[in-house]
Amino acid sequence: MKPEDDQHPLEPLIINHLKEAPDSASGANASHANNDDHVHVTVENNQLSLRQAPRRILFKTLSLMRPGHASRIGKRIAYCFVPQLLRSNIWDDAAPKPKHFSTSYLNGLRGITSVKVFTFHYTFAFSDFGFQPWGTDDRHRYFLELPIIRYFYAGFTAHIFFGLAGYLTTLRLFQLIDKHDQASRSQVLVNVSGALFRRAFRLYLPTLIVTLITAHYIYFGLYESNRPFLLDHAKLFPGEWNEPKPEQFATYYGQLHNWAREMFDLTNIFAPGAVYPYHDQHLWSILAEMKGSLFLYVVVIATAQCHRQIRLISLCVMTVMFFLWNHWEIWVYLLGAIVAQIDLFLTEREQDRKMTLTPDRLPPSPPRSPAPEEKRAETWDGSDSSSSPRRFFRSLASISIFRNFHSILRAFGFIVAFYLLSYPIDGSRDYAPGYMTLNRLIPEWMDRKDKFYPNFGTALLLLLLARSDPVKSTWRRILNSDIPQYLGRISFALYLVHGPLLHAVGYMIPHRIWWSMGTEGVDTTNGPWIFAILVGWSISLAVSLWAADVWTREVESRCVKAVKKLEELCFVKK
Repeated sequence: MKPEDDQHPLEPLIINHLKEAPDSASGANASHANNDDHVHVTVENNQLSLRQAPRRILFKTLSLMRPGHASRIGKRIAYCFVPQLLRSNIWDDAAPKPKHFSTSYLNGLRGITSVKVFTFHYTFAFSDFGFQPWGTDDRHRYFLELPIIRYFYAGFTAHIFFGLAGYLTTLRLFQLIDKHDQASRSQVLVNVSGALFRRAFRLYLPTLIVTLITAHYIYFGLYESNRPFLLDHAKLFPGEWNEPKPEQFATYYGQLHNWAREMFDLTNIFAPGAVYPYHDQHLWSILAEMKGSLFLYVVVIATAQCHRQIRLISLCVMTVMFFLWNHWEIWVYLLGAIVAQIDLFLTEREQDRKMTLTPDRLPPSPPRSPAPEEKRAETWDGSDSSSSPRRFFRSLASISIFRNFHSILRAFGFIVAFYLLSYPIDGSRDYAPGYMTLNRLIPEWMDRKDKFYPNFGTALLLLLLARSDPVKSTWRRILNSDIPQYLGRISFALYLVHGPLLHAVGYMIPHRIWWSMGTEGVDTTNGPWIFAILVGWSISLAVSLWAADVWTREVESRCVKAVKKLEELCFVKK
């Protein structure tokens, strides 16, 4: 169809319109008639456009199917799955440089911890050394099972994420609250409102998407080839790993209904305990984070007009109450807030101490210079002023001793923090050398006794890191380096994707290696067993990091943008 054919039906209308057009002396009535004719032409044009819409859609579809255009679309889709490392080194497509904040080191801590979580979830399928403490029996006497060392690969670490969230959530709010002016208090309300509005969407949108993908993966039978092997806990997977496997339903409706029911349960903030969805047991912490955020914001708003000392006391009291109520995931959030308040106290005291050394606070100079005979006056300790070099070296020595003592005290604090954080999961139930005395202090009625000491270790670690020197601290320098910061950016995505990937691929890699060597894992010696486990861990981690990189860029970032758009749509314009 030619373009002139499209315009042909309009020609009579245009001719009639020109014939009936009034001259300039016709007045307002003629102008009104002219407007009616213009509306009539527009309506006819719209009707013709609607009739031609199917043809235009067909032409557009055919144009997209052209080889050149389809090739460009395919390349664009394929490029979405290229990790950032290859983008930067091969295509010179560097990611935007992330902003650096005073708390960026905590992002690095989150990134390293996320890899530790992956390592634990991988290894506990093949062995129980992530649960059992060192020295329980003859099978558990390896060097890697000793306290502190075991922390870097074994044990639950959700308390680290919860404590970090509590600290970061309240640090900025406490700074605004302590300004005691109307503008700052209004900003507190705005920040809390926006954070609460975004919190659920940012937690649950990526979770819903990844579990929906998992549901389809299960429905189309891609999981079934591994199911018999994953259920063999006696021979293939002798570890403490006993995660229920998601069920494959006969109908598509049944599969989606099961997914929707589990996701609904995962949003129930009034559930008495944790909710473990079959699609991914690791997602129990999503609901725990939602609960912790809600209760923490309630406590902060309730104490916003209190004195700082009263606020700190209130936080301590509510921490004890949630401990007595048996909600470990909430009182570790409050411990993070307590650390933030103590950090602000100590920072303000340091600033006040520095202010006393400024010129405007120094004592006034004497009105006259001392006479020569007065220059050898006795000092405050009765000694002659000529001994000032000796006093100087004594002062220098005392400062050096104080600094050494402070460094030793901090090093001891880190040792205690990691010792508490490496508390074994089964340490409270078994004969646990090194923790027997500590176990006597854990209340018998506490459901999760393995969370008691790690919660305090989390608070101590956060306080030590917060009070570290921003320039000289080795811990901060490590956590602010490129690799931990990159891992921190993709930590939430790694948390979401590693479970389905391990079930689909990762757990079977060591067994495929053993089978290729013509043996079974239970029949091999320690050397081949360790080799297969390490190779499987390396491949699974690389695949999970790749998926997390793509997920952060292509899914999570779009979820964040969608929430911002929703916020702009719903919030009142300022």
